This record gives sequence, C-alpha cells and structure tokens, in this order.
Amino acid sequence: MKIPVTTPPKQPSENTIALINIVFLMLIFFLIAGSLTPPLDPEVDLIDTTEARSAEPPLALFVTATAELRYQGVVVTPESFIGGLRGAEAGLRPVPAEALGTTPDAGGPAVRVAADGALPAVRLVEIIDRLKQAGAGKITLVTERKMP
Repeated sequence: MKIPVTTPPKQPSENTIALINIVFLMLIFFLIAGSLTPPLDPEVDLIDTTEARSAEPPLALFVTATAELRYQGVVVTPESFIGGLRGAEAGLRPVPAEALGTTPDAGGPAVRVAADGALPAVRLVEIIDRLKQAGAGKITLVTERKMP
C-alpha cells in the first residue's frame, strides 16, 4: 500500500511593504517636525510666569544660574554676542534676520534673553545693562508660562 505524500497548503504571503511605507513616512514626519524649533539650553530652567502670551521657543541668548551666557551652545560675552549679530565676529553662527531683527527706535539688533529662574535679578539687570552698552536695541525677556 502506497501512502500519498501531501504537502501542507502554502500560506498566502502577507504584504508588509505597505506597513513599511507608513512607518517610513511617520519617521520622516517626526524628523522634520522635531527639527523646526531650536532646542532650549538644557542647563537653563526658565523663569516661571502665570500671565504671559504663548509663543514658540525663540532663538535666544541663554543665561545660566551662574550668569554664564550661551548662544546655541557656545559660551559668549555680551559684547561678542552683539558683535556676532552685527556680523563683526566670525566665531558665532549667524542668526536668521527674521529671528532677531533691528528696532528702528533703538537702532540696534533686538535680543531675546532666556534667563534661568535661579539667577539673581541683580545679575540679570547687570547682563542687560552690558547688552545695552554693547549696542543692543530692544531686549525681550523669555519666560516659561506655568498653567495654574
């Protein structure tokens, strides 16, 4: 007696190309969305406010709790920062004109300062005075809005 040899039925192949395409598109989306805003300095814990307008995180001059000034991760002085904004210093990365414009009333570049909440107010005022003496125009203080 002969036993017939049977092969197991072939499983239909699953089409995973569509799933791979969707995952790839999601990856590209999150890479682009994550790079649109500049990162905040990790060593600066911003000043808390309860009543402020919401705005996107700007390109700003960060001041740490030890009064160290940083722009895009580079330690700067008020004079070198303003000089870099005016194009006199080659060591700083250029700032887009739409991020830091000039103010006609003050005549200098507008500066956004994001100070650490632990920085004493006296030191912050001294830094702002040095920025003004270096030629800064309008100075805006960036804070973090806390929800009640």
